[in-house]
Amino acid sequence: MSGFPALTNIVPDLDYNPGPQEIERNTEAAREVVLKVADMLDGLSDTSIPVPRSEWNVGEQGAHIAFANIGFGMFAMGLDYPYSDGTQAGLAEENEISLVGFPERDGTALAEHLRTAVENFIGAVKAGDPDQLVSTPLGKMPRGTLSSYFLIHNLMHGCAISSALNHDFPFKAEHLPMLWPLVVAKFDQFVNPSASRGVAGTVHVSVPGHLRAAFRMEDSRLAVLPVTSGDADCLVEAEPTHFFLVLIKLLTVQEAVDLGQIKISGSNPGLFGRIMHAVDVP
Repeated sequence: MSGFPALTNIVPDLDYNPGPQEIERNTEAAREVVLKVADMLDGLSDTSIPVPRSEWNVGEQGAHIAFANIGFGMFAMGLDYPYSDGTQAGLAEENEISLVGFPERDGTALAEHLRTAVENFIGAVKAGDPDQLVSTPLGKMPRGTLSSYFLIHNLMHGCAISSALNHDFPFKAEHLPMLWPLVVAKFDQFVNPSASRGVAGTVHVSVPGHLRAAFRMEDSRLAVLPVTSGDADCLVEAEPTHFFLVLIKLLTVQEAVDLGQIKISGSNPGLFGRIMHAVDVP
């Protein structure tokens, strides 16, 4: 463990709402991600390929983000579109219902849905007030934070599709600071009370060149904070892509450690793994 080096080009205050410049950056990144996923699906003759660590196949993953991205466009316009109660269980149930109601599984058709929906979302989110609260499946949030939500949601499912098709992940290291406003605001909603029972302490994470952050869990509540000062029970230094794959449950902490992509030290080195296990990302 080399400690926490001085980092550049990172978000100086991780608890913030993206403004117009950040929205521009987030939406350009999202367009690139969505177009990469669309290219993976376009012309795919069989979309029933299983996705690792998912109950959904490639076609179902593609249908989910195609349908969801239409909804994101509605949220960006400030429209109320009820979608679950915002809990992990509620989202999972609503997602299954939406797959029945959106039966498209053809790869080329899904690719066209994705290309159209991303442009609609970008136009809507950039046209509005970044600080205006809008409805989302995770509850109210500023429109600026919605741009982070849109990016992370497409990356999650885009990486899942990539893993099934043996394509390169659409994730880039520079995406991490763009995603963090959503992680800060909403990650606590997915803590599983039974899995988090007895888990307590602070983890400092360094992704050199891109991110420094702290995870603090106590009484089944998770706070995601900037690293300022103070002691940590667990120190984590991570390679960006593998850190993201751990966050979205495509990889466990132990698997990333075994691959040499995450290094852990401190008085409670198992804490980061226990915190990640306690978070059920939908």
